[in-house]
Amino acid sequence: MEPTDAEPLLDLKMKLLWEWGQSGGWSTLRNVQLVRELTQVRAMPDGSGRVDPSTLTSRVRALANAEYGSQLLPPLLHPEHLSMYQSFVQKDNYFDQKRIDTVPELEALITEHASRTDHLYRGINEAKFMLYSSLQRNWIVNRRETKPTDHQAFLERLMDNARVYCGGLLTKYIEANGGDSGNDVSVLSILQHYSCPTPILDWTYSFPVALYFAALGATEVQPQSAREIDNYVSVYYIQEEGFAQAGLREMVSMSIEGNLPLIKQVFQANVEALKQRRGIMASFSPTFSDENMDKFANDDAAALRWARASFPGGGLTNYFCRIEHLKPIPNTYFSDRGDDFVRMGLENNANVINQQGVFTWNSSPTEPMEYIVHQQVLKDNPDANHCYSYCFNIHKSLLPHLRQRLPELGITDAFIFPEQDQAQLREVVWAIFDMTAAEFA
Repeated sequence: MEPTDAEPLLDLKMKLLWEWGQSGGWSTLRNVQLVRELTQVRAMPDGSGRVDPSTLTSRVRALANAEYGSQLLPPLLHPEHLSMYQSFVQKDNYFDQKRIDTVPELEALITEHASRTDHLYRGINEAKFMLYSSLQRNWIVNRRETKPTDHQAFLERLMDNARVYCGGLLTKYIEANGGDSGNDVSVLSILQHYSCPTPILDWTYSFPVALYFAALGATEVQPQSAREIDNYVSVYYIQEEGFAQAGLREMVSMSIEGNLPLIKQVFQANVEALKQRRGIMASFSPTFSDENMDKFANDDAAALRWARASFPGGGLTNYFCRIEHLKPIPNTYFSDRGDDFVRMGLENNANVINQQGVFTWNSSPTEPMEYIVHQQVLKDNPDANHCYSYCFNIHKSLLPHLRQRLPELGITDAFIFPEQDQAQLREVVWAIFDMTAAEFA
């Protein structure tokens, strides 16, 4: 007999009920008759593995419906508790998901995404984890909301300490590697990269790099695991084009263009000052004639190029990237890819360069990224059917095959972490963080 449309849903409900029970739910049941009825549930005799509806009592069905209903809602969030997804049904609240359970499926996925460069990817070694930043996890575990600790003040103090600790050691390191130590985002990126708790999340433009981090530190398959989701890792991806309007680079460019009259005023003053200093240059090159200089001074495109070019030297870029100006922005992302005139100095070490690093910002001290973005979307459009990103959930039984494939894709430990002083830098950034936390104890 072919299953009816309702049978797959019934099987899903019973699977979720079983996972709940195996995770400690059975011990909470006080109704002896209900427990007896649960022990009498059987599978269909045809070997299909489906639940035999005739063995389900009304009480068992009601309990299964209640558990299924709870999974239709996202996890409850609390400032003193790290929430996790209990099932893929629950994770559906925020992500458009696809499960990868076989080697051919994994190979097809690699073929499709390995060469893409227009997506942001993030690999994580547990599919059940929500997208908390490392600072959020630290904030929640240490119950900083109950103290209370001012989140913005904490971050501003972290920036100050990072620049002066040990005679400005980190500042010198950032500058020596092409970063800008006066830029808060550049400082945050180096702190994040060496495991200091920060409000940013690591993403990458490289799908193979994301696969590496999904496999890194992942636990093995647990045959007796209570919940199905425990046996998966995840790779998230967002098409950059769809996320671009939320990018800090785009915000900076829009802010510059929106302030064109003010920029032109300053630009023209600079051109006029140059005219006063040109001296003998005007005799040797027509470029410096009064006519050309005046034309240049009234060129909007030239004024914008001049404004952008002033960024890396510590001007407007650093202003926009200050913690005090980032804090009101719920979420955004930072990337140095694109216009060379709008750079934040994120590629400030060999590891970030090889990993093609890009970072997302979350201003909340306790609420994960997917929740923040979802709430923003609903605020603007209450009827929106919104998913934060796409998500591939890869079964952990495929990790041995994946680890064999990564070197063939050019992804090895030596490639991901080319620097040799990891331990020293981790000690430095953690000393900076501990110093800051002690000031707010």
